[in-house]
Amino acid sequence: MKRFLASLIYTLGLSGCAHAAPLSADQFTQVFAKSFRSSQPGCTITIKGNLELTLTDAEGQETEFFLDNAYTQYLRDPKAVNEIIQNYIFSFAETRTKATAIDRTRIVPIIKDRKWLTEIQESVKQRGSKQVPENVYDEINDELVIVYAEDTQRSIHYFSPKDFEKLGIPRDQLRTLAVTNLKKLIPTPQVSAGALASIITAGGDYEASLLLFDDLWANLQNTEGEIVVAIPARDLLVFTGSHNPQGLARLREIAAKFARESAYHLTDRLFVYRHGRFVRFE
Repeated sequence: MKRFLASLIYTLGLSGCAHAAPLSADQFTQVFAKSFRSSQPGCTITIKGNLELTLTDAEGQETEFFLDNAYTQYLRDPKAVNEIIQNYIFSFAETRTKATAIDRTRIVPIIKDRKWLTEIQESVKQRGSKQVPENVYDEINDELVIVYAEDTQRSIHYFSPKDFEKLGIPRDQLRTLAVTNLKKLIPTPQVSAGALASIITAGGDYEASLLLFDDLWANLQNTEGEIVVAIPARDLLVFTGSHNPQGLARLREIAAKFARESAYHLTDRLFVYRHGRFVRFE
C-alpha cells in the first residue's frame, strides 16, 4: 500500500508541491480531488466549492466531505502535503469500510471548547447541508465540553446520540468508560518540569484530554498554589502554579500563540484545578 501511495503521489506531481508557493484553498481542493479519484476509483467525487466535496459511492450513497482541517494543517506545514492528503484519504476509506457497530473499547473523550459545537453546526448549515451533525457530549465548565468519539486506526469518528443508543451503555457511565479506554490507548503521561511552566506529554494526540485524569492532578506536587493549565491545542498541555506570576505570564503567551496557530486549536483561556475539577481561571 505504501508503495502504491508513493507511486500515486509521484504520478500526480504532488512531490513538487512542498517546494512551491502555498496552494490556495481552490488549488488544494483540486489536488485533493485528483488524488482521491486515483486512489478510490469506485467513488465519484464532485467539487462543490473551496474545501468542499461531495462523494458518491458505488451504491449511490452521497457523503459531504469538508477539507477545512486538512487545509489548515497544510498551511501550518506545507512540506507535509503528501502525508496530510494520504491520511485524509485513508480516513474516508476506513469510514466507508468499517463495521456499523461502534467499538466500545475505542470510545474516547475529546476536549473541545463550546464554540466548536456551534461552529460545526453553523458551518454545515451555511454550506446548505440538510443534515446537521449531532454529537454526544458532556459539559466540563462554561468554556469546555467533552465530546465522545471512536478512535479508529486512521481517524476519529464522532458518533451521534442515535448511534450511541444502539450500544446500550448507561449514559452516566460513558465518561468513566471513555477515560478508562484512553488510559489504555495512550502512553503513560510524562511531566517535564520547567522553572516557569511544566508540560505534560502523552503521545501527541490527546494531551488536552488529560484534564480528565483525576489521579494525575491529585498526585502532582511542588506547584506554587493551585494548578493552572493551558490547553491551546488538543496536543498541548502546560501548567504552572497560581502563585507564580511569571509562570502565569508564560502560560498566557503560550495559550495565545498556539490557540492562534495550531491546526487543532482549542482555547487561549486558562483553567484552575479546584475541588477536583477544572474551572476557568480569572
